[in-house]
Amino acid sequence: MGLLNSKSKFFVPAFSPTIFNLGIILVLLSSFYLFDMTISSLAYGVVFGSILQFLYQLPYIYTNNLSYRVSFSNIFNTKTKKFLYVVGPQVLGLGIYNINILINTQFASFMEDGAITYLYLSERLLEFPLGVFAVSIAVTSLTKFSEFSSKKQIEKISDYLNERMRFLFYLLIPCSIIFIFWGLDICKILFERGEFLSIDSHNTSKALLAYSSGLIFIGGVRLCTQVFFANKNTKTPFKLSIYNLFWNIIFCYLFAFKLDLGFVGLALASSASSLVLFFSLFYNLASENINLRLTSLLGYLLKIIVLCIITLFLIDLLFNLFPWVLLNDYVIFAKIIIFILFYIFFSYIFKISELYLIRQ
Repeated sequence: MGLLNSKSKFFVPAFSPTIFNLGIILVLLSSFYLFDMTISSLAYGVVFGSILQFLYQLPYIYTNNLSYRVSFSNIFNTKTKKFLYVVGPQVLGLGIYNINILINTQFASFMEDGAITYLYLSERLLEFPLGVFAVSIAVTSLTKFSEFSSKKQIEKISDYLNERMRFLFYLLIPCSIIFIFWGLDICKILFERGEFLSIDSHNTSKALLAYSSGLIFIGGVRLCTQVFFANKNTKTPFKLSIYNLFWNIIFCYLFAFKLDLGFVGLALASSASSLVLFFSLFYNLASENINLRLTSLLGYLLKIIVLCIITLFLIDLLFNLFPWVLLNDYVIFAKIIIFILFYIFFSYIFKISELYLIRQ
């Protein structure tokens, strides 16, 4: 994946996790119909899926003239040591992220029944736009940041970072608005069945609302860290993520227990700590003369929020003219599709340039 991304070939690496998931599904279906289904079947599925994902990318590696061979001779050479020096803090930083999740889970275990489930399900919903938009933009931006960094073109890094940040806001703000205003309908249609009752949908939507308030900052953090990685500076994001770990603990205690917000407070703490981390990264980027134009971004942020709320209002007004349609449980899907169409239409009318970046 890294080799192909370095050559700006993004589709195959982005699609390869689909092959991984298909491999798991194939093994599970085979186990169910041909063999005995056990917990080990899932483990075999992960191994098979990983092999498929690797093999799927090999032809594209060779067609792009990227040599790939395994060698165990002289493993700890100058290049591997430099690689470990740069990548080591990044890997540890990912560990900090998982520790944050573990801390929130531990706090939730002292709360009402179902709190862990509410947080887990709402976080899974949040990961959808993050995976589709934030991660994609961050990965595709890294090669450009690296190119500018190698040429010491600091001004171009700043310009490109601001352009990608606006694009990120353009894609993530509508997702936040949809989750905040239609989160309950989404939770009902996705989860409400069996032992998962209406009250559970309400609680999950509350956690989703709290998480959604920090969605753009979580995405912004992923984009800003790519600039540090392009400059081969992985220590700064790692140190900031450690500080953020303590901020998260403080916010969890403050919101969940002192303000008595319960599991909603834990979700809100994650959003607040993401906000702190985003501005910490911004401050450290500024010290390296890489500037996010906050005034411009804030104006753009407000513009997109107003546009989304107007779109949301028009859609609700439209559906209220046909109240019988609202009786259908799946009406939320129609609302989301119409929202996307209206959003694209208004973006075209108001000449929002980020609309045309989607083609890229």
